[in-house]
Amino acid sequence: MTDAGKEMLAAILAMGVLHFTMMMWLYMSRMRAFKLAGVTPDTATFATMRKLPDWALNPAANYNNLTEAPPLFYAVVIVIVLLGQADMVNVTLAWLYVAIRVAHSLWQSLVNRISIRMMLFAASWFVLAAMIVRSGWQVLT
Repeated sequence: MTDAGKEMLAAILAMGVLHFTMMMWLYMSRMRAFKLAGVTPDTATFATMRKLPDWALNPAANYNNLTEAPPLFYAVVIVIVLLGQADMVNVTLAWLYVAIRVAHSLWQSLVNRISIRMMLFAASWFVLAAMIVRSGWQVLT
């Protein structure tokens, strides 16, 4: 495997670290919110969850977001590496995707103004689309 291929696969691992970090943030913020509300995980209901403060809900929403588009990123990176298309452009795109998703996670969890979050989400999709189109073009030509 080339060094570029290893760097691309490392981007997948970085996304895994982000996902794990957001899971821990979700858990810690939810447990803190439960404690402040006098609720235990055994007595929490769906109605209780909706009443949690934003600082406890936002990390959970972001964790869910990380199960949507990022799995496609994982697949695209693996395909690019398997097809021998890992080069500096794709490495740069992969790490740019990771950086934007980190920014998106932080923004959604800490600030969550929708207009900026939408721009970060769209930017991550443009980067992912560039990887898909570039790889598809290389396969077809």
